[in-house]
Order: sequence, then C-alpha cells, then structure tokens
Amino acid sequence: MKMFVMINKALFLVLFAVFILNLLLPFGGDAGQWIMRIGLVVLGVHVLELLVIYKKLQAAGHVTANNIFWILVAGILHWKPLLK
Repeated sequence: MKMFVMINKALFLVLFAVFILNLLLPFGGDAGQWIMRIGLVVLGVHVLELLVIYKKLQAAGHVTANNIFWILVAGILHWKPLLK
C-alpha cells in the first residue's frame, strides 16, 4: 500500500508541475485547456479536503507548511495516514 501511495503522490506532483508550467507558459490547443481544467478541479477538491480536515490536523499537531503543501498536491493520500 505504501508503494501505491508513493506512486500516486508522484503522479499528482507531476500533474501539478505540468499545471503550473501551463499557467506560466500556456500550451496551445486543446491540451492546454484540458490541463487547466483538470488541474483546477483537482486543486479545488484538495482545497475542500483541507478545509474539511483542518481542525483534525490542528488537533493532532500536523498543521505545517509541508503538510499543507502535500495535502493540496495529493489530498487524502497525504492526510489520511497523518490521522491514524
């Protein structure tokens, strides 16, 4: 299971790297639009996750810049193990 989480975190990190690159240097055609849409949806879902889980993270002492970054990138793949 740890390998699954690590691989998916790496894939999310690549997705956000491409998303940020697309923000800075927009890709042409449909590819750029799809990357923007997918990136915004994933980021929106992860922001909602952070808003919902923030108090539990705070109570457990896991509110750090590093954890917030990874929650915005990987979502449940990062915060679920923190709250076990």
